[in-house]
Amino acid sequence: MKNKLGLLRIAAATPKIKVADVNANIDEIVRLCRTIASESNPSVIVFPELCVTGYTCGDLFNQKTLLSGVERGIERLCRETASLPQTIVVGYPAECEGEPVDAVLVIRGGKILDFEGHTFELDGITFAIELGDTLLESGVSSEGAEGADIILCPVASYEIAGRHDKRKAALAAESARLSAAYVYCCSGYGESTDDFAWAGSSLIYANGVKLAENERFLHDSSWICADIDLEALHAPGQGFHADRAGKTEIDPHPFVPADPARLKERCLEIFNIQTVALMSRLEHIHCDKCVIGVSGGLDSTLALLVVCEAFDRLGFDRKGIYAVTMPCFGTSDRTHSNASSLMDALGLTSMEIGIGEAVLQHFRDIGQDPSKHDLTFENAQARERTQVLMDLANKVGGIVIGTGDLSEIALGWCTYNGDHMSMYGVNSGVPKTLVRAMVRQLASNYPCEKTLLDIADTPVSPELVPGQVTEDLVGPYELHDFFLRRFFLNETPHEILDNAVKAFGSSYDKETILKWLRTFIRRFFSQQFKRSCSPCGPKIGSVGLSPQDWHMPTDASASLWLADLD
Repeated sequence: MKNKLGLLRIAAATPKIKVADVNANIDEIVRLCRTIASESNPSVIVFPELCVTGYTCGDLFNQKTLLSGVERGIERLCRETASLPQTIVVGYPAECEGEPVDAVLVIRGGKILDFEGHTFELDGITFAIELGDTLLESGVSSEGAEGADIILCPVASYEIAGRHDKRKAALAAESARLSAAYVYCCSGYGESTDDFAWAGSSLIYANGVKLAENERFLHDSSWICADIDLEALHAPGQGFHADRAGKTEIDPHPFVPADPARLKERCLEIFNIQTVALMSRLEHIHCDKCVIGVSGGLDSTLALLVVCEAFDRLGFDRKGIYAVTMPCFGTSDRTHSNASSLMDALGLTSMEIGIGEAVLQHFRDIGQDPSKHDLTFENAQARERTQVLMDLANKVGGIVIGTGDLSEIALGWCTYNGDHMSMYGVNSGVPKTLVRAMVRQLASNYPCEKTLLDIADTPVSPELVPGQVTEDLVGPYELHDFFLRRFFLNETPHEILDNAVKAFGSSYDKETILKWLRTFIRRFFSQQFKRSCSPCGPKIGSVGLSPQDWHMPTDASASLWLADLD
């Protein structure tokens, strides 16, 4: 396996997969093996965790049909790579005592190699297999990695903001500590984006030094290769020692980096996560039409930019984006003008459908007094807008793109079965403070920059009643985003209050912070019923509220949390 210079070439391959389509996945794995062997000729090729089926099969892993298909697929993989000199490491679901288990195969010359535990030796080189994201989750490798020359890590790790930096830091520190090479091979495009996006974040490190890194968010299969100096692995003084010291401060805006360079990088990363997630969803369902409501506000603007980017990368005609503005009783001239300008500038199929008459007819049907600006007055408009979008999507053969953000989902600031509902929610993981920052950051990339900047400066409002301003009703979003982040750090309400006073002492007094923290707690608990049946959407950061990510009964009581503040 080693060449004359004592170097071992190793590859980490990320196949574009189809969830549960074993035949298609084996085809792609075989194709990659042959291509990589021909172009790079490594000694070892590593594939991601469960890539034979896709990691995101869920309960389908219990289906005998899938597991039988895997057995046949593995036989074909061995047969069709038998002539290759490479050792192939591939993740798959195995059946053990009638139950599916996460497993890995080592194939050489068309035969499956036996090995004890998670360690095996080839030509005097000791390999350890660390299946799954143990390193990222715990900060250290498993015990089986100790003493190995090369640690192979087939993993399915979804992408959230900042995770890639943590991966690199962990790999640098651990490969240095173990004086070993670490081959981290991560799943990518094609995994289900019901709740997460997958970027193919593969990396190769040795003695704390990065040797290769995959380009993330690619639409097609890819691979990286590196030559590992086996003699240098155990040479003294070669290790990298990371400085883990750091000063802890209470950041008032935990989702929005203060450093301009980091903010730009973070916004681009999140935009890529949203875009790739939507691309994958559209390809999975063979759809090239999207319908989206455009209000001239922040959320619908960001969602629309994501749809445009996804269409561009997939090579779809932007005329397949049906952008609809639906003015009604509370629509302002500013947002109406911005919505129209935005749609005109982006080359979409733009539509204006006034819903006033339809809502008034509905009021007559149910006996609602239109002069009574109550909850019925507001929600009827939101539901009428959703009905228009859903019916239009049926008409054109598309899907409705949701625009609601993470902060609104946390507070339940949406109309049940109105703007609460869509067919895919691209903003569902992005908090409001970050939505505003992203629109500002992205503005310069579009011909409608002036319009985008004005949208970023517009007060947040559902515009269901003239002059309505959301933050006057539920409180400042910068406070709610702070509360949300600290809540997910498992802080008690009084700890959240104390930290908020320290973080926002110059902007809000304690009584104001306490008032809106009570509002946050009450609404977070009382509105869980909306989150329990919310549409799919990608997780973006450490906080996620999708039904798959946040498990909470709809009838949970907030009394202990409110009592903690008392």
